[in-house]
Amino acid sequence: MTQSDISGKVARNLVAVPIPPGPSGVIRLAPALIQAISGNGPAIAPIPTGPAGLVDLLMSALKPDDPAYPLESADIAVVCSTSGSTGNPRGVLLTTAALTSSAAAFAKRFGSDYRWVMSVPAHRIAGVMVLLRAHLHGSPYLVDPSTGGGRQFDPATFAATTLQAVRESKADGRPLAVSLVPTQIGRLLEAGSVGIEALQSYALILSGAAATPQPMLNRLRELGINVVVSYGMTETCGGCVYDGQPLEGVTISLGTKDDVEPGRISISGPVVASGYRLRPDLDAVTVIQNKLMTHDVGKLDTSGLLHVLGRLDDVVQVGGTNVSLSAVEALLRHHPDISDVAVIDIVDELWGSIPMAYVKLRNTYSDTDALIELMRQTVTDRIGRAATPRSIQIVDQLPMLDSGKIDRLSLRLKAGESIASGEIPHPGTGK
Repeated sequence: MTQSDISGKVARNLVAVPIPPGPSGVIRLAPALIQAISGNGPAIAPIPTGPAGLVDLLMSALKPDDPAYPLESADIAVVCSTSGSTGNPRGVLLTTAALTSSAAAFAKRFGSDYRWVMSVPAHRIAGVMVLLRAHLHGSPYLVDPSTGGGRQFDPATFAATTLQAVRESKADGRPLAVSLVPTQIGRLLEAGSVGIEALQSYALILSGAAATPQPMLNRLRELGINVVVSYGMTETCGGCVYDGQPLEGVTISLGTKDDVEPGRISISGPVVASGYRLRPDLDAVTVIQNKLMTHDVGKLDTSGLLHVLGRLDDVVQVGGTNVSLSAVEALLRHHPDISDVAVIDIVDELWGSIPMAYVKLRNTYSDTDALIELMRQTVTDRIGRAATPRSIQIVDQLPMLDSGKIDRLSLRLKAGESIASGEIPHPGTGK
């Protein structure tokens, strides 16, 4: 007897597609994705081949290839994992209709006659959407060797991949497009002419997965580089708002009267996911009246453009005062000597939460003590004393997930270990 889902359609199997790093992962995913979208093959769960701990987490959460856990609906084509930047990853249920609606709306906004360069992980939603757009619109693509952690992202190698794409486009006239994360863009800018000239080769650069610092945007526009800031998430098939403007069919609401005041961003439209794999508890609080309730706070300007102000879960209580950690980050990033920054909080019995900052400098700085004091004073003056990081650590690199987001969970663990060992004083007591 054939199993059916609640809609009466014949149930689909969910199979894991192991995605090794580098171009081989893209080669493995592309045909499986096409078969899943067309309905000629099973639904797929793209899963990286490492590290082992992440693979175990994903297999446990998604349970592919397990007949004891049937797929929620025959309409599901892809179960794509979230990045897990603040906790365990989740499997997002994406239907063929949602994925193709996203690709169609993107093409209507930006066109479809591109040659893509793939430089984001294939198992993440950004990589899935590059491959899907390429398939649906007949667009060729090249794969950078760094894709999915095949090797460290290197401006010279990316420039060589870009040059190859430029040569191929001379034959057919296709403009180049690429999806990058701000960290990659920052490295290209820091590389000087080799990175800048590579960026200038693209007709369309999507910057997403993490907040794009305003100083970086200003620099890119000064150089004549066409960068478009993407806002979205796995639950919206990736980007659904570009430079503040939603794609056709996508509606943004803030939950405040006439959406005049800032509020929690909710998203509705055909690009929204069907829910989470084996997590009806999350479905019940995430999709309400066909709206995806995000964890982000935003505002709409007088032109109706969306501005993302931060995350609900990054607002912490410090001595009874609400502090937005992302607001502190945004302020510190404006310093010309700061390349990147992450502000986290640690739990404290007296204060509730205590902000801590990890800062990567753009260049060698002769007097870091003076810089740290300047950072503290700037936050105190502009945001308030409660928001001032009690500890500011200068680091060579910030830990990153393969999605391009800062690994905040890793930083919190690092902070706890450093305080416990006495490597840094407890920020709340000074001991």
